[in-house]
Amino acid sequence: MLAKEITSLQHPIVKTFVKLRTNRKFRYEVQQIVLSGEKLLQEPKELNLILSTGKTPLKAKEIYITTPEILKKVTGLENPEGIAALAPMPPFQSLKKKNWILALDGISDPGNLGTLLRSALALGWEGAFLTNDCVDPFNDKALRSAKGATFRLPLQMGTHEDLFGLSEGKNVYIADASGVPFSSEKKPNGILILGNEGGGVSEKLKKRYTCISIPIHGIESLNVAAAGAILLFELKNEK
Repeated sequence: MLAKEITSLQHPIVKTFVKLRTNRKFRYEVQQIVLSGEKLLQEPKELNLILSTGKTPLKAKEIYITTPEILKKVTGLENPEGIAALAPMPPFQSLKKKNWILALDGISDPGNLGTLLRSALALGWEGAFLTNDCVDPFNDKALRSAKGATFRLPLQMGTHEDLFGLSEGKNVYIADASGVPFSSEKKPNGILILGNEGGGVSEKLKKRYTCISIPIHGIESLNVAAAGAILLFELKNEK
């Protein structure tokens, strides 16, 4: 495919990239996301459009050569790798038949969310449920932090009631500093619920499920991404 050229920050494609990157509502309306960096661009099955500062071996419906300044604008990064793309948004899926599910209740930091998805995939969990008040998993920072896990780990988004339905017949645990120390006893399935960085898991969920904690020393608490990684490992893996 013959690449075209974009040299103006006012080009409509540049404006589309920026709007997709910064506007969650628009992302969902057009079902497209912004990816940056060659490694992340290899995750989707297809790319709609590529912006690159030079030749690229990747394929897309449209390819444009552009400037480093424009790459900074569309990616929001001070030092982008030199390539960005528009890709179809991965569809949400039902996790009803999955045995090991990470549930995120109101996670607000995109870096934490992406890191948790990455940890869940790496440690053999089968999907992630996100409550509607979580930060968008297709936020550019969340996508970068997930390192491709967003495309490989099935995701479902919904309400607390949806989570209640998903939890039927499963062992459910809430990570909470006031909970009982977690048990290393092997279970056939499980849902681990992690809550908002400041407020934790909602009281509605705490009243329904068992709260567990990680014994720690010398500090008051762990970052939710760090605590999540420990519990994701401990709850599922045999000793």
